[in-house]
Amino acid sequence: MVDLHSFHEQVKRGDLAGVKAAVAEDSALIDAANEEGQSAFLLAKYYRHEEMANYLLSFGPKLDLFAACAAGWTSDVLERIDSNPAMLGEHSSDGWTALHLAAFFGQTELAKGLLNRGMQVDDRSTNMMKNTPLHAAAAGGQIEVMQLLLENGADANAQQHGGWTGLHTAAQTGNRAMFELLLAHGAHVHVRADNNQAPLDLALLYGHEEIANLLDRQGAKLS
Repeated sequence: MVDLHSFHEQVKRGDLAGVKAAVAEDSALIDAANEEGQSAFLLAKYYRHEEMANYLLSFGPKLDLFAACAAGWTSDVLERIDSNPAMLGEHSSDGWTALHLAAFFGQTELAKGLLNRGMQVDDRSTNMMKNTPLHAAAAGGQIEVMQLLLENGADANAQQHGGWTGLHTAAQTGNRAMFELLLAHGAHVHVRADNNQAPLDLALLYGHEEIANLLDRQGAKLS
């Protein structure tokens, strides 16, 4: 029998050949979850191994509401919520709302459907990140979803664990479109994380001169 931990490590590494061999030996691995409730499919999505995720999905795994969000099963997710609206307030076993996952994976139509059904745009994750769907969208580089969230009242200055805002992410990654979107919705260039780092510090640290110059024009200061 294949060890679940070893199998999930293969998934995280993107070892598709190893995963195929393990599944051929023990198909029960498809639906087996780790201590955080994460299946192989969800891990493949988290680690951005899309070919592997599609391979695992071809087996028809049992996807809970949150894994279905990661898969982009918009109609399925919304049907489940329409049948049980209490799901709007639920969190996954690893701490995310359906909106966090839709945001991170760039599922704009799903995010729109969730918001239309009353999901809270600034609901916090229950894991150590303590972040909002806007942070999740920023982490995934999902500009379209970020715009949707901001237009629906998301706080552009919300701080996650460690004091980071979306603008910190834009500065660290050098994402000008994200930077300009956040700025247009009231993001503060002077915001500091718990370690006193400002967005300008991160732009310079990671060599994003264009973002650093834009921040400088906005009057941003180094820590």
